[in-house]
Amino acid sequence: MPAKSFRWTLIKRSINVVITIFGIMTLNFLLIHLMPGDPIANVIPKDPKFDPSIKEELTAKFHLDKPIYEQYVIYLYNTVTLDWGTSYKITGGKVFNVIMGDMRWTLLLVGTSTIITIAIGMAMGAYSAYRRGGAFDVGSTGFSLFLYGMPTFWFALLLQILFTRQPLGMDWWPQLPPSGYWDVDKFGANFVWSVPMVLSVMKYLILPATVLAIGSIAGVSLIMRSSLIDVMTEDFILTARAKGLTDYQVLRRHALPVGMPPMIALIAMDIAFIIGGAYQVEYIFNYPGIGYRTIQSIQNLDFPILQFIVVIGGVAVVLANFISDILLIYTDPRIRIA
Repeated sequence: MPAKSFRWTLIKRSINVVITIFGIMTLNFLLIHLMPGDPIANVIPKDPKFDPSIKEELTAKFHLDKPIYEQYVIYLYNTVTLDWGTSYKITGGKVFNVIMGDMRWTLLLVGTSTIITIAIGMAMGAYSAYRRGGAFDVGSTGFSLFLYGMPTFWFALLLQILFTRQPLGMDWWPQLPPSGYWDVDKFGANFVWSVPMVLSVMKYLILPATVLAIGSIAGVSLIMRSSLIDVMTEDFILTARAKGLTDYQVLRRHALPVGMPPMIALIAMDIAFIIGGAYQVEYIFNYPGIGYRTIQSIQNLDFPILQFIVVIGGVAVVLANFISDILLIYTDPRIRIA
């Protein structure tokens, strides 16, 4: 591909990214501010003796006394400068600090499950395509289809029940923590780097990470299998076999590199959703990540936190699509530049 054409494509896609992010921010502001209910009324105590002047002070503090267009300008400025204001419900809680504190736990949970998903899912899909029509292919495909249609929340509840007790009196059956992120009773409420505490965090991570990984492995495996099966019918694969290469050599040297473009887009989207969190799993396991914080913010009408969580998730998806498009154009000469 000519360098000039690639640069021009990069510029056009970058402009589209900026326009899309601006649209996401605008739509996010409008949708959240059109939500029914008074967020300030949800903050102040339900006491008839409560001084109404305090409500007026809070309304002015959060700029809710200004016209909607002025609130929009303030919102855009705060977004760009990362001054995201203060939470309605968390006393003294700066939105940026709250979200970044939750982000580290979401990155740990969803990042761990994504690594497991990509490694196992790609291996399963590649081997299924390599043994197409065999026992492993039939079994793994059927199992993947079952997992693909399985509700995540149902599987989370099932594992939570199954591994928090010893069924049928089986003393050897492992018991795992049903919620939380470490043993607070033993280590306290603040995380401190130490081997015992890290092991405790890993123990609490097993169930939610397993739920997310198993639920996603199916999709990765099926897409990888379908991509490789299409590639294995191409003429250059027949040529490679005619040269005397084994099936494994054909798969590793020729089929896998050509069959990777769909996986690049899928992996990019998986990484984007890491930022958005796993709402169902985090809520069921009481895991304090972005997804759990989002549900709390909706229940409490905590607009400052909610609107910037939505912005972060939207921007992550847009940037992931942009990066995957550029990688596909750069790595696959068959893709025509639009």
